Amino acid sequence: MKVLHRLPAGQGLAFSEVWERVQEVDPGLKREWEETFPDIATTARTKLRYDSINLGKAGWLCKAGRKWRLTGPGRQAFTAYEGDREALLSRALERYGYWSAERVAFNQAADVLDVLFDSHQWVVTAELAEAVGLKEEPLRSWIQAALVRGWHLALGQDGEVPEQLELAEGEYDEWRALLKESRVYDAAASESRAVRAGLNRRLPKEQLFEMVAGQGITTGESERPRHAWLIRGVDLAGVPLIRSVWRDKSVCTLSVDRLPALESETDPKGIREVIDTYCADLSASRRNEIAVSIHIFLSRMEGGDVIVTTDGDSVYLGEFAEGAATYVSTGDGTVLQRPVKWVNVDTPLTVDDLPRHLTGPLGNPSAGLLELSDSIADLEVLLDEDPSRTPSGSVADAELPDATQELAEKLTMPDPEWLQECVEVLRDRPQLILYGPSGTGKTYTALALARHLTGDRQANIRLVQFHPSYSYEDFFEGFRPRAFPSAKQEGEKGMAGSLSGRDRSSGGPVDTRPDIVFELVSGPLKALAEDAERSKGETFVLVIDEINRGHLAKVFGELYFLLEYRAEHVHLLYGSDEGRRFRLPPNLVIIGTMNTSDRSISFMDAAMRRRFSFMELHPARKPVRYLLRDWLEKRKLPLDAAILLDALNTRIERARLDDRDFRIGPSYFMRPAVHTHSRGLDRVWRYQILPLLTELHWGDDVDVEAEYGLDVLRQETSLAAGTGHGAVRADSPAGAPTAAPGATE
Repeated sequence: MKVLHRLPAGQGLAFSEVWERVQEVDPGLKREWEETFPDIATTARTKLRYDSINLGKAGWLCKAGRKWRLTGPGRQAFTAYEGDREALLSRALERYGYWSAERVAFNQAADVLDVLFDSHQWVVTAELAEAVGLKEEPLRSWIQAALVRGWHLALGQDGEVPEQLELAEGEYDEWRALLKESRVYDAAASESRAVRAGLNRRLPKEQLFEMVAGQGITTGESERPRHAWLIRGVDLAGVPLIRSVWRDKSVCTLSVDRLPALESETDPKGIREVIDTYCADLSASRRNEIAVSIHIFLSRMEGGDVIVTTDGDSVYLGEFAEGAATYVSTGDGTVLQRPVKWVNVDTPLTVDDLPRHLTGPLGNPSAGLLELSDSIADLEVLLDEDPSRTPSGSVADAELPDATQELAEKLTMPDPEWLQECVEVLRDRPQLILYGPSGTGKTYTALALARHLTGDRQANIRLVQFHPSYSYEDFFEGFRPRAFPSAKQEGEKGMAGSLSGRDRSSGGPVDTRPDIVFELVSGPLKALAEDAERSKGETFVLVIDEINRGHLAKVFGELYFLLEYRAEHVHLLYGSDEGRRFRLPPNLVIIGTMNTSDRSISFMDAAMRRRFSFMELHPARKPVRYLLRDWLEKRKLPLDAAILLDALNTRIERARLDDRDFRIGPSYFMRPAVHTHSRGLDRVWRYQILPLLTELHWGDDVDVEAEYGLDVLRQETSLAAGTGHGAVRADSPAGAPTAAPGATE
C-alpha cells in the first residue's frame, strides 16, 4: 500500500513493478521471509499475491487491466493507519471477513448493477445496500475495487459521484465518460468535480426491491465451472509457438495433420478409431494421448477457460475467447485453432512465481495437454482475477500441535516432555522412527501420536505393516487383477439358470469363468498423499509398523528422493502422474516403528537412515523406564510385575552385556487380565517372555527356565505370589519410597 500510495491518485502498476518497488522499500523482506519460513514452499512474492485478495475485498485495492492501484477508500485507510501496520492489517482482515460472510449479498448487488448497465439506469448506493442487506460503506468501497459491470451506476442520493470516495480529478473524468457512455449523464447539473446522473434515469426504490426479490435478476454461479488447461505447441523447427503464431494471432493450436476433419460432437471412442486408422504406425499409448488431446480441444474447452503454456521457465497465461475450434491450414500442416486472449505475453511469469504444486506439471517440458482445473483458484489469482475458490496458497499450512499432558497421560507418561521432542523432530523433518526392543509400546505410541497430530481424524491416518514380500506395488501403486463378467456371461445370464450349467446350443457346460483385467491401483502412501495435497490445512499421518522388515529400497523406489526433498517432483514408475509429476506434500507425516531385538530382519541402509529421525523407546531409559510401575500404581494393582521385570532385565544385561536390545519392555504386563487372573502373570511369563529368551540364548546351552523362570526371580526379589506393595525403585536409595505417579525424575 505504501508503494501504491506514492503514485498519483488513480494510477497503478503491474504486479511485477509493485514487487520490485516493495523490495526497494524493504530490501531485507525476501531474505527475512526465507529465514523465518524455511520449510514453507510459498515465496514472499506469491504470498503477496494471495494476501492482496484481502485488500481487494476490503475495497482498498483495485486490480483492473492488470494494474494494481489504491481506490479512494484505500488511500484514506492507508493515511489513517500509516505507522500502525498491525491495525491496518487487522482492519483489512475485518472487512474481508465481512465480505466473506456476506458474499451472496455482494454478488446480488453486482447482478443489479449488471442489469442497470443494459437498461441505462442508475441506483442510489444506500438503497442498493439496504435492498441486499449490506452496510453502505463496505458495499460502496467494494464496488470501487471489484469494478463489476455497471460499477459506475452506483451513485449518491442526487445522482452524484459519492464525495466519500475522495477521487482525484482524473478519476472524475473517467466516471463522467462512463456515465455518458451509459446514457445517464446530466451535463447541466455537472461541473469539473461534480459529476451527476440525470434524476429521470434513477431506478425507483420500490422497483429496486422488486428486482432483488427476484423479479428482474438471476443470481448464482454458472452451471459449468471454469476449467484450466496446460497446452504446449512447437513449430517444425521445435520453437515454441507462443513466440510467434500464438502470440501474434491471439490463438492456440493443436496439430491434427494426417487426420480428417472431425465434428465437435465426436465421442472419444470415435476419435480413437479414426486415429487408429490414420496413425497405425504410432504406439498405442501415443495414439491414446492424441485422441484425448483432440477430444479436449474440440469438445471440452470453452470460452472463459484459463489457458497456460510455457517457454522454458517462462509461463504465459490467457483466457479462451468465445468460439468453437476451427480447422486451419498452416505451413506446419493442418491444425485445430481456438481464439485466446493472452494477458502477460510482455511480462511472463516464471516457475518461481507459481505455487509449488503447479511446478510439477508446468516444470515438466514433456507434458502434453493437461487439465489444471484443480488449480483454477491459484491461476485466477495469477490472472489478477477474483478466484472462484479459495487459493491453495491462502490456506494456512498445517501445523503440528504441541504435545499435551492429556496425551502423556494416555501413554502413562509423567509429562509430555519426550512426546514434545517427537513433535519438534517431526516439525524439522516429517519422518520419524520409534525403535527399541519388544514390548516397549512403539506401535501404540505411534498411533497415539498420529491421532494427536491429526486432531483425531481417523480418515487422515493409515496403518501399514511391512514384511519381506511387501513391495512398491503394495505400498505406492501397482497393477492388480480384477474379475468381471465375461461377454458370454453377460449375454446368457438371463438363461443360465434354465440351462443347469450347460450350453444351450451344444449341450456342453456354460462358461461361467469371469474375464480378468489388470488395473493400476493406488497403495496407501499414494492415496494418503493425494488426500493431503487436497487438504493442505490438515495433517495426515502414515504409520509404518515394523518398517525394517521390508526391503526398503524395493518398497520406496523413486520415493527415496522425495523423502529428503519434499518440495521436488518426480515422474512415477507406472506413469500415472500423466505428466503432472508427483511429490510428497509437506503435511504428510510418516511415523515408523522398528524392533531392534529381532536379528532375523534387516537393518536400514545409510540412505534411508539419513531420511528419518530416530527416537528410542528402551526399558532402561525414559519414558519407558518407570512406565509399568506408574501404570500399576494408577490402577492400585500390586507392583510385582514391575519388580520382577526389573530383575529380569538385570539378569539379561549380565548375560549379554554387549547387546542392550534384548531387554524386555513393559507392554507385556500392561493388560488388566495379567493382574486380575490368578495365573495371569505366570501365563505371560511362560508363553511370551521365556520363548523370547530362548531365542536370545539359541545355541548357548543355557537353561532358560532355571535362569529366568518366574519362581527363580520371585525368590531373588523376595516376592511371594500375589505380593508386591511398597516396592523400591532400583536406582533409589535403600528404603526410599516409590515416587508418586507423575513425579519427575
